[in-house]
Amino acid sequence: MIKYTQGDININGIKIRYYRTGGNKPPFILLHGATDNGLCWTPVAEILAKDYDVIMPDAQGHGLSDRFDKDFKFSRFALQILGLMRELNLVKPFIMGHSMGAGTAGDIASEHSDLLQAIILEDPAWQDAVPTADKDSDERKKQRDEFIKMLTGYAKQSRDELITKCKEEHPRWSEAEILPWADAKHQFDPALFTTIQLDLPSYVELAPKIRCPTLLITSDGGIVSAETARHASELWQAGEPLRWVQIKNAGHNIRREQFEIFCETLLSFLRDYSMTE
Repeated sequence: MIKYTQGDININGIKIRYYRTGGNKPPFILLHGATDNGLCWTPVAEILAKDYDVIMPDAQGHGLSDRFDKDFKFSRFALQILGLMRELNLVKPFIMGHSMGAGTAGDIASEHSDLLQAIILEDPAWQDAVPTADKDSDERKKQRDEFIKMLTGYAKQSRDELITKCKEEHPRWSEAEILPWADAKHQFDPALFTTIQLDLPSYVELAPKIRCPTLLITSDGGIVSAETARHASELWQAGEPLRWVQIKNAGHNIRREQFEIFCETLLSFLRDYSMTE
């Protein structure tokens, strides 16, 4: 069982909870996706903790961090992680993020690649361009409303109900994944989707500005299409090509559905990175 300490830091008046395995090792920050919390990374942290000081923060509005305020913007996630790096004196960390957390990692790397060793992006919200007319279509609005209804409905279910539901819908997830997933659903602030304006930059804007080594992990059933991944690779202008790995038979939660392959992909990237240092 992984051992970690936990604490709170204050970033511009916002309390951010974090969990840390510690040790005199290179720092490795793990950023969770929307509706999750830092401890949702526990199975991966178990793999990394032997060689890295793993830090798993709860993003604002998630876990035990402060709730959202009326002035919140998505760009604040990146500023809070930069603040966490300063407060905890994390020099040149690796950062890995899933979904929303991958977006945060990309935002940080696009402006501050010099502060990072490398980033690993698990199915970030990089989507193909959608015509304005399609974005505003009744069908897309209906899909978004149903998605929000599902997310906000989590808090109305008991922990046991959530666990049962998750096991039925995701039979390949381990119990080590399911339990923190269920706990996180009772700690999530739905204002993220109901009242906050989405102001996410496009990958077309971000990719050319990322200058640190990058691993993009996608799946055949996730958000990032093969076309988008290829386009991002073409836009990426660092010293070597973006490493892109597509994992088969997985959806958006790649590491939860193909844990062994995901970890093999991650560790291979880290080994190759260390050999070039």
